[in-house]
Amino acid sequence: MLENMHRLLEKIDSLEKSFSGLAPKKNRRQQQTFANAMHEATKQNVSETAITASPTTELSKSLKTDLDALIDKYSKQHSIEPEVIRQLILVASNNDPKAVSANGNLGLMQLKPNIFADSGKNDPFDPEQNISVGTQHLSSMLQRNGGNLPLALAAYNTDPATVKRFGGVPPFADTQGFVGQILSGLGKTDK
Repeated sequence: MLENMHRLLEKIDSLEKSFSGLAPKKNRRQQQTFANAMHEATKQNVSETAITASPTTELSKSLKTDLDALIDKYSKQHSIEPEVIRQLILVASNNDPKAVSANGNLGLMQLKPNIFADSGKNDPFDPEQNISVGTQHLSSMLQRNGGNLPLALAAYNTDPATVKRFGGVPPFADTQGFVGQILSGLGKTDK
C-alpha cells in the first residue's frame, strides 16, 4: 500500500508540474469573491453586505466553552498538551466545525475522510467526534515520530510515509506553513 502511495505522490507531483502554466487562471479563481462564487453556484445574487460571517468571526462563548471542554478531555486522554490541539484547530479550520478543505479534509481538525471512516465514527462535523478522532490521530503521529512535534504535525498534514521519504518536514509550502503556524502559535520556532 505504501508503494502505491509513493507512486500516487509521484504522479501528483508530475501532474502539478505539467499544469504549472495554468496558475494565472487558478489565481483569478482564488481572488473571486464569496458573493460571486455563490452567484455562480446558485445563479442567485448575493450582495457583499448580506454576508455577515467571515473567517475571523469570533466563536460564540458557548461553542468556545464546549470546544475547550472537548479539547481538554481528549488531549488529557491522549497525553497531548491542550494548546497543541487548540492551535491545530485554529490553523487547520479556523475553528469552523463545518470546514471542508479543497483536499476534502473535514471539520475542526481537518481530518482526511479515510482516517475518519477508519475510526468507526459517523459524523466528521460533530465537534466531539472530530476532536476525538483528530486527537487520537495526532497522538499516533507523535508516537510514530518519537514525540517530535514538528514531524508529527507534518505527518498529520500529509502522511507518515511522506515525512519518512523526505527525512523530515516535507518541502511542500502548505505542510511547512501548517507546521510553522502551529509552532509559532505555541511560541516555538524550531522545526
